[in-house]
Amino acid sequence: MTTLVKGVAHVSFVGGGNFLPARNPGDRRTLVAYVADRVQATGKVQVLVDGQRWLVEPRSTAAGACAACRNAVDCPCFAGSNRESACCLRCALSQDAESVPCGGQCPQCPAR
Repeated sequence: MTTLVKGVAHVSFVGGGNFLPARNPGDRRTLVAYVADRVQATGKVQVLVDGQRWLVEPRSTAAGACAACRNAVDCPCFAGSNRESACCLRCALSQDAESVPCGGQCPQCPAR
């Protein structure tokens, strides 16, 4: 995977892709909303941000709870090819992974 400039997210999906800023909490909220919209419109979405690859899928009845915050998962996000535990969009794409009460279980957690 090619590393992108820090603070830039590459969102790709069937039919296109886009680069979005991901420098601050406002940018991250916009990124989450954009990815949610693209998932609804196109199905699977890939997000490359901060050296991490996320695969985001449409809502699934089997998605269950977020591995980080334990809330229901609207669009399951999987780190790379790890299909064992899903995170919600907010936890997966948050700028400050340390603020997520995941206890080291979230794939992007600095404790891993």
